[in-house]
Amino acid sequence: MREQTFFFTLIKLKIMYKRNNNKRIILTTLGALALMISAVSCKCGKKHTAEKAADADNNATATTTAATAIAGTLDAATGNFIYDTGELFSIKLPNGIEIPEIGKNSTETKLFNFLNDSNATVSEDKTQGWITFDRVYFETGKSTLTPESAKQVKNIAEILKAFPKAKAKIGGYTDNTGSAETNKVVSTERAKVVADELVKQGVAADQLASEGYGPEHPVCPANDTPECKAQNRRVDLRITEK
Repeated sequence: MREQTFFFTLIKLKIMYKRNNNKRIILTTLGALALMISAVSCKCGKKHTAEKAADADNNATATTTAATAIAGTLDAATGNFIYDTGELFSIKLPNGIEIPEIGKNSTETKLFNFLNDSNATVSEDKTQGWITFDRVYFETGKSTLTPESAKQVKNIAEILKAFPKAKAKIGGYTDNTGSAETNKVVSTERAKVVADELVKQGVAADQLASEGYGPEHPVCPANDTPECKAQNRRVDLRITEK
């Protein structure tokens, strides 16, 4: 609207100039109006740039949120959350042992990448660096590992043995069903069972520690659907030294 007013004013001044009215005043006014138009255009440009930057930030936030969503589905028969671990491949450990057919997004891959990266450091924030066992499950209401969990436990043991300086903590978690006290006991037992199984596979006992946290630290805070609860019933691993 302001730019239109400036435009019509310029036309009037140009007509006055041709009629030989006070040319000095007219030229000064023309210069001032040109500067004003330039300033308005600059502001509009900045506003447009700011809006584009805000849109970019919003898009980045949406992308980050989507990227951090847990990929997988609920197995209605067992009540377990089946993780999408990605395309299968193999990794070769420093001691020459090869672990075949693991997903690129699997627990094994994440653990190996962290331990094998000399630039990766252990965070001082003890809530960071936890990796969920994506193929370790327990019998309902018990601390007994299901048979299909054995393969991943063995794989994790091989990785930890290949990095003998590393120390890890196993954390057990539950959903919010039942009493917090009972859940704390169950999660503690489950974390210890996994740690004990790793020791049976040859991991040094002093490399491991375990603790149960019950319904604390849910990865799906809502805890309001079977799928959400299944994600919260889990065992995690965190490297504490490397």
